[in-house]
Amino acid sequence: MGGLGRFLALEGNIRVMAVQLLVSQLGFGMMYVVFQPYVLALGLSITELGVIQSVISLSTATGLVFWGAVSDRIGRKPALLLSNASRLVAMVVLIASGNTILLFVFAFFLGFSALWMQANPARSTLISESVGAGNRATAYSTLMAITQIVNMVAASAGGYIAIVAGYYPIFYVCVVGDVAGLILLSLYAKETHHPKAPEGGLNLRTILSRYIIPERRILPLYAIMLAMGFGYNTGYGLFNGALVDTYGFNTLQIGIMSTAFSLVWGVSSIPLGKLADRVGRKPMLLASCLFAIATNIGFSIFRSFEAFVLFNALSAFDPACWTPSWVSLVSEKVPPSERSTALGKLDAYGRFAGIPAPYFAGVLYTRYGFAAPLLVLLGFALVWSLIVLRLDTSSEKGA
Repeated sequence: MGGLGRFLALEGNIRVMAVQLLVSQLGFGMMYVVFQPYVLALGLSITELGVIQSVISLSTATGLVFWGAVSDRIGRKPALLLSNASRLVAMVVLIASGNTILLFVFAFFLGFSALWMQANPARSTLISESVGAGNRATAYSTLMAITQIVNMVAASAGGYIAIVAGYYPIFYVCVVGDVAGLILLSLYAKETHHPKAPEGGLNLRTILSRYIIPERRILPLYAIMLAMGFGYNTGYGLFNGALVDTYGFNTLQIGIMSTAFSLVWGVSSIPLGKLADRVGRKPMLLASCLFAIATNIGFSIFRSFEAFVLFNALSAFDPACWTPSWVSLVSEKVPPSERSTALGKLDAYGRFAGIPAPYFAGVLYTRYGFAAPLLVLLGFALVWSLIVLRLDTSSEKGA
């Protein structure tokens, strides 16, 4: 077991986060599937669902900058614990409200946690600093594999539970899992960053330069995130809701699609992470671009449930190739004292770009049909693919 743990980089903090994922992801693996159908079941339209998604994008962008800054200034562990607490508050509000207006309160806290379909910068940096440079992509991939294996089981189960017992049992599981995960992280996670006491206060100029304005040396990375943020949020921001509205899919069918996605991501994650540590970051990023384009075309052309399952499974290779290479690339381009801030800012730019996208997607969907938002995504995927192709990765130092 010791040799296998070292092979998977499953030691120390990585082991703790793996256990935390097992207990907390079960509920959220179901939640991902049923969230949009739940909102539509309350009587809201696709366009109104788009507004809620935009609130999540706005608060996520704010949270990414905030948790990145907190992580670099006071440590990775406190930032991660507090961001998890924000997600817990969101679920409590969702359960207690029974009021569609309070969906926006839920959306704010959920997004602000930067833990909803999103890589939290404090968590990403904690992973990066818990292993050596030669194992970074492997460590990310191992944790992603665990996430997707849990999702594989939870997705179909969540779709079935929503049909036979309603949505609230799923929400309760999310709360229990998050409480257990918080306790595990609090007791067993080890801090990897011990910053010196900040000198002086933060004036407006310091805040703008450190936490808002992009770093000149990684400007192409910001351009990629802007294109991805608007493209993905337009193409997939209302995807599950549109499947329900257009093709009459139920939560069980959406759960099966999600299970296929998670199965492929879970099985491929570790081999692709190992490959990223061997061949470098850029080839894997380009592979991700190809999968993004191919699956988008498939979703636009085919109409059967079986085809959607197939292409949803294929789409898993996109994040499986991208995520470990991207986070490793950023970690290798900035010093440790700026890593979490840089990761948070980059993702925040993508989220800010995605704020109007769900509403825009809702308008496109209403006027032109299911494929219209996907065609916008296809155009932006070509844009960020060209930027990746021209990306200079010669500065990678493996630090």
